[in-house]
Amino acid sequence: MPRRASNSLIAAILLLFPFGCLAETHFEAAERLLQAGQETEARRTLELELASRPYNLEARFNLAVLLERVGHTKDAATLYRENLSRRHHLPSVVNLSAWLRSQGKVTEAQELLKKATHDFRSEAVPWYLLAEIAQEKKDDKQAFFYYQRAIKADAKNGFAHLRFARFLAAKKQRGEALLYADRAVRLLPACAPCLNIAGDIFAQAGKEKRALALWQKSIAIAPNLELRSKILQARKAGR
Repeated sequence: MPRRASNSLIAAILLLFPFGCLAETHFEAAERLLQAGQETEARRTLELELASRPYNLEARFNLAVLLERVGHTKDAATLYRENLSRRHHLPSVVNLSAWLRSQGKVTEAQELLKKATHDFRSEAVPWYLLAEIAQEKKDDKQAFFYYQRAIKADAKNGFAHLRFARFLAAKKQRGEALLYADRAVRLLPACAPCLNIAGDIFAQAGKEKRALALWQKSIAIAPNLELRSKILQARKAGR
């Protein structure tokens, strides 16, 4: 075929089927519906996605989250388990472990998280969730160990530092608590709830000016009536 004729044919095809008109997948449609707040429609669309692409772990996870929101937690747990039977998937581990704990199956949750520490060696999350369980069991020594492992696994995870700081503050180890809270703030400068918690840790240690500065940064990011009241009280106390 002459080059001119070939180019004309390509142009005609593009006119008939422009790239912007390619049909979206069920997964893409579900994301669009979620952004529009149409959760029921999104759930149905995700079910269609999984019928045609059962290997789509993110679709199954999103569907499980939507099911949890409407109270179908057992069905959601089944989907998380199916994800994990197919491949390693940390978000499914996290949510399934939370469900297991809510059902009183703490030992099973621990085993799931311990396995995740081997499957995801550079992730802090399974370690600090294990620390949280240890805290609930009043095993401070084990909790301390797990928090240290969390930070060793991922020193850039600000949530690990913040959780450890809060744990240390509760145990009156204020010097170390401030150290880890400060690191968390540097790693999570735009996380309003994190700045709020860090402010509380500094306030507990008598560092009112630093606490107030962190609370003000937090409320500038996300207005909060309760935090506003706390800031006003701190200002009055500082007069």
